[in-house]
Amino acid sequence: MGFKLGKKPEDLFNKIKSESNKEVSVNHPVIRKKLEPGVQAEANKEGTTFVDPSVDLNSEEGRNILAHEEAHHQQFGENWDTKLNKVVKEKNENTVPRFDYNNKFVFWEGKKIPRANMNEGSHQLEWEADAEARVNKLKTKNKIKRNYYGWI
Repeated sequence: MGFKLGKKPEDLFNKIKSESNKEVSVNHPVIRKKLEPGVQAEANKEGTTFVDPSVDLNSEEGRNILAHEEAHHQQFGENWDTKLNKVVKEKNENTVPRFDYNNKFVFWEGKKIPRANMNEGSHQLEWEADAEARVNKLKTKNKIKRNYYGWI
C-alpha cells in the first residue's frame, strides 16, 4: 500500500486537518512523491513516508493509509527474539529487527524472503496483515483522540 502527502517542502512537518477540522500532528515526515501505479504510500525504514499526490490525507481513506504506514514504522522499531519467537523490549544476542528490507529481500521475524516475485503490498504478506490488524485494532477500540493517521 502506498501514498503521498503535501506538494511543498514546508508541508513535510505541517499538521493536517481531521474531519472535525482540528489539526493533527505528524509523527514521521510525509513526502509527496509520484509512486508506481496502484501504490498509494510507502513507509521507509529511515523514518519517512512517501505518499502519492492522489491521496487526500484529510479523508478517512487517507487517514487509514497513514495509519497503515505508521504500523510499518512501528514494525521497523520492534525487536524480534528469534529464540522466543516474540517481540521483546530489549535487544539481546537473539534479537533482530522484526521488519526490515533491502533491494533483494524482506526480513520478517527472522525470515529472509526474496522480493523478486513478491506482490508487495499484498494483504497476504505477514507484515501487511500485521499492519492491517494494528489499524483495525485501533478502529475497534473506538479511540476518538486523533493523531496524523487517524487514531491513537
